[in-house]
Amino acid sequence: MSLDDVDRQILRLLRADGRESFTAMAKEVGTSEGTIRSRVKRLVDEGTIRQFTIRTAGSHVKALVEVAVEANVHTADIAKRIRDWDGVEMVWEVTGEQDILVVADCPTTADLNVIIDKIRSIPGTQATRSRLILKEI
Repeated sequence: MSLDDVDRQILRLLRADGRESFTAMAKEVGTSEGTIRSRVKRLVDEGTIRQFTIRTAGSHVKALVEVAVEANVHTADIAKRIRDWDGVEMVWEVTGEQDILVVADCPTTADLNVIIDKIRSIPGTQATRSRLILKEI
C-alpha cells in the first residue's frame, strides 16, 4: 500500500470532514470526481481507510481511560472486547505505563462510570486511570 500525494490529500480532507463530497475533494485536489471516487474505493479495499466515523459535540462527557493489563494477558483481546461497547468512541493499544487507551463519549458521568466499571471487571485488567476531556479543539 503505497500512498502518493493525491492519496495523502484525500486522507487529509476526509480526516477533516468525512462527509466531504467527491466533487468538492476533486476541486480541492485538482483532479476529477471519478479519480477521487476510485481512489477512496481503493483505499477502503486495501484497508488504508478502515472506517468512516463521526465526532459528536455538545453536552456529552468525554474521557480518556487508560488501562493497564496484566503481563500474561493479551492486550488485543481486552481491547477488542471494549471497542464495541456503547459510549466507546476509539480504542488504541499503546506503549508506556498503560497498555490501552479508550476514548469514551457518554451522555452522563454515570454512563462513563459504567464503562470504567466494565473495563475493571474484565479478567486480566490490572488498573484504570481516567482523564476528563475539558475542551476539544
